[in-house]
Amino acid sequence: MLKIIIALVLLSHGIGHSMGLLQVFKVATVSPQWKGDSWLLTGSASLAVSQIVAVLLWTLAIIGFAALAAVVVGWLPEAWWVPLAIGASAVSLAGLLLFPIAFPLFSTLGALAANVAVLVAVLWYHWVPSELTA
Repeated sequence: MLKIIIALVLLSHGIGHSMGLLQVFKVATVSPQWKGDSWLLTGSASLAVSQIVAVLLWTLAIIGFAALAAVVVGWLPEAWWVPLAIGASAVSLAGLLLFPIAFPLFSTLGALAANVAVLVAVLWYHWVPSELTA
């Protein structure tokens, strides 16, 4: 049961990154003050480049956290856990750093907490999903 809960949390966190995609593609307004720009990239690159970076980061985060959920439930090899966990969290953190106002504050803080929790579990505690009993 705990594996399913952890997998659902990871999957939900990944799906949450779709809010950024919805705003970039003008499907929904998630954060009215964000216009697709990055405080770091927009000065040296166009708005289009900034938005491409945002789409790439959030798409990779969605895929990465969905794959992490699949590792937890045993659908993908456990050997993928550590690299996926570090990669997906790093990509998500990069998105939060480059586009800090892309999401509502509570969503940004929740995403930050989820990313830090995954990194602490993997890098500090060396946790792997097989340590859970069914």
